[in-house]
Amino acid sequence: MIERTALVGVMAITMLAACSKSTPPEAPADAASPPAKTAPNVDRAKMAASLLDLLDTAPQCQSFRDQLEKAGRTPADVPLDIDKMNQIVADAHAAGCSRKP
Repeated sequence: MIERTALVGVMAITMLAACSKSTPPEAPADAASPPAKTAPNVDRAKMAASLLDLLDTAPQCQSFRDQLEKAGRTPADVPLDIDKMNQIVADAHAAGCSRKP
């Protein structure tokens, strides 16, 4: 009687283990940082111009405007890094270079 009960218990545990989900594999260390967002089919000059409209034209803001203009002139075979352009605008806003209405 005890052997049958033990056998039923072992079978129940085995079936439960077979039905449980396995743990997902760990991501490699180099995949920890997400890749930069790129937009290969975007008109770079138009995007840079639209972002330049957000920045003030004051002399202290010219370095940010220059960075955006340079990013808008990158060759078409180089992927456009949208995150970089957005970061330039964010840095400009943090420096007080937002266009005032």
